[in-house]
Amino acid sequence: MALTVRELTTDKELDAFVHFPFELYQNDSYWVGELKADTKHLISLQDAFWKNASRALFMAYEGEKPVGRIMALVNRAHNEFHHEKIGFFGFFDCVNDSRVSAALFAAAENWLRAQGVTAMRGPANPSSNHTYGLLVDGFDRMPAIMMPYNFPYYAELIEKAGLTKIKDLLAFHRTKDDSFSERFLKVCARCERAKGVTLRRLNLDKLDQEAEIIREIYNKAWAENWGFVPLGEGEMAEIVQELKLILKPEGTCILEVDGVPAGFYIAIPNVSVIFKELKGTLKNPWRVCKALWAWFHIKDARLIMLGVLPEFRKRGIDLILIKHIITHGVAVWNEAELSWVLEDNVGMIRGIEECGCHPSKRYRVYQKDL
Repeated sequence: MALTVRELTTDKELDAFVHFPFELYQNDSYWVGELKADTKHLISLQDAFWKNASRALFMAYEGEKPVGRIMALVNRAHNEFHHEKIGFFGFFDCVNDSRVSAALFAAAENWLRAQGVTAMRGPANPSSNHTYGLLVDGFDRMPAIMMPYNFPYYAELIEKAGLTKIKDLLAFHRTKDDSFSERFLKVCARCERAKGVTLRRLNLDKLDQEAEIIREIYNKAWAENWGFVPLGEGEMAEIVQELKLILKPEGTCILEVDGVPAGFYIAIPNVSVIFKELKGTLKNPWRVCKALWAWFHIKDARLIMLGVLPEFRKRGIDLILIKHIITHGVAVWNEAELSWVLEDNVGMIRGIEECGCHPSKRYRVYQKDL
């Protein structure tokens, strides 16, 4: 059959774009789809992210049968912050056929060239503040919440399209039975004796105010990291809206020095098991019941955010926070994933490994000059 690629513009086509991976992965035991309504909102221009970005959606068809999808986007916030002129691709899903993937990437590249960018990077769904990177190692378990999972053959398809690795992102795993190194405990004990250091949980009754504290720390703490894009107020509001239903006090912490917020972490229950049961919709009562049962039996979590203000670094605050989440969080959930960390962030990786964490997954970000 003839292979065609179409740009999608209508609501019905948007639904087809969102639904496609549910068909593609229907027999895969590890893939987890988010709620289709949430994904549709994220890629629709109503989401706060698109106030400073633009995108085009493409689907490949053999006859009338969908066989692949891709998004091309220009994140103006990223380009302004990093003084770059690059575009991104995301939401890439495809049958195992290089003809199809080549056609999808060609459509994305043509659209990006017309926007005046000089390179294409990804996968970004749709940015580093969302689901980011391609899974290239660690296919033997379900993904943690807000982390990607894909077929192993995706890497080959992407590389055949001319993209090459630009950076790897690492995930680490720890159980309650793993141990801190003696060195880690000694350093932490010394840091914890510092005067004026206090730790508190987030006040979930004042989550909007707490979120602004976190956003300010996060934007300053991560400002020098590769690929980072500051979180705007609107984007933070969207994140709060998504997390408020699953956030638990024991997964949160703000560290203060003499009453001034200096660092924080947020860990959330790994609700991937819930989304696995729901299969993208809340309209099936039986699946909802199974999802509720799964909610009360979650035994793992994901550390999704941790940051320390630059002026409070080199005091061991990051180590205190990591020890705190493990001591008071992993103890509740039995095990946790810490993700993600840049592969060249040697200091952070050393600290994570010394607190008993083990490398578990690797995600890759690709780039191609246009």
